[in-house]
Amino acid sequence: MGRGASTAEVRLGWGGFSLVVAAGLALIAGQGQVTVGLGWSGYAPEWAVTLTVYLVWRAEKWAAVAGAFILGLLRDAAGGGPTGLYPVALLAAAWFFQPYRVRLNLEAALPLMLCVFGLVLGSGFLVLAPLVAALGWPGEGFNPAPAFLGSALTSALTAPPLFWILNRLTRPRLAGDRHG
Repeated sequence: MGRGASTAEVRLGWGGFSLVVAAGLALIAGQGQVTVGLGWSGYAPEWAVTLTVYLVWRAEKWAAVAGAFILGLLRDAAGGGPTGLYPVALLAAAWFFQPYRVRLNLEAALPLMLCVFGLVLGSGFLVLAPLVAALGWPGEGFNPAPAFLGSALTSALTAPPLFWILNRLTRPRLAGDRHG
């Protein structure tokens, strides 16, 4: 990757894909413990959606779909809800974002934040809320709007630093690269 090359042109290999999924496992597993301990569980970032955006942006289509499915299953396991809700939501988010990944400059913070904010809200309101309502979970009187909005906001705010870290960890090392 030369000086003028964008990181979006570089695709993730197996090592980068495995690193992103492992980061997802660590972030999703730790999310419940930290947010419940702090008392702001409704406003926790949706790491699975943010990492799905990263995979769609940087990985091949099959890897992005596989990653979205795996991260969705991890999120379902950590959340304790019905299995299959988050994989459906993340696959829908990946499917929706795929055509726009080349057009958006996700190296800039504002487009990245708007993209993650929109996909968290979209996956929540368009996919999760109807499925949750149909299954009757988590119970009568549950209003998902504050949780989805808070989660979308914190996801958008945490996406730029997370993408920066993942770009540094998955960047290919070139001969003579003194910055890596």
